[in-house]
Amino acid sequence: MGFANAQGLINAHLAAVTGLRCVTQIPTSRPERFVRTIRTGGFLANQITDVARLTVECWAKDKSTAQQDAQQIRGALLALRGTSLSGVKVHRVTEIAAPSDSPDPDTSTPRYVLTHEVHLRGTYRKGQ
Repeated sequence: MGFANAQGLINAHLAAVTGLRCVTQIPTSRPERFVRTIRTGGFLANQITDVARLTVECWAKDKSTAQQDAQQIRGALLALRGTSLSGVKVHRVTEIAAPSDSPDPDTSTPRYVLTHEVHLRGTYRKGQ
């Protein structure tokens, strides 16, 4: 059984649905507004289900925009249950932490952070 890159799948989906710039690393030349997805853990629920714990940071030049982006991301994540992303079935999405006000400690840039677990079906690989 093989498992998809959860960060890549989720970022591609979030960018398409929200129109926001979604990355896995903070860009060297930091834009005023972007979303970063980090895989902060997870577990193998069973032989065919990978549970990816993803923390999403929503950065913006003002607190109101960061909060609105976080709520938009939250809705997009919760709507994933029962869908497929690039052929990968999403069984369930569980909210671990709702959007919280968490300004960047180094720059004081407004940032909202949320964490969800996304249950993804693995794919069979020939020879397994």
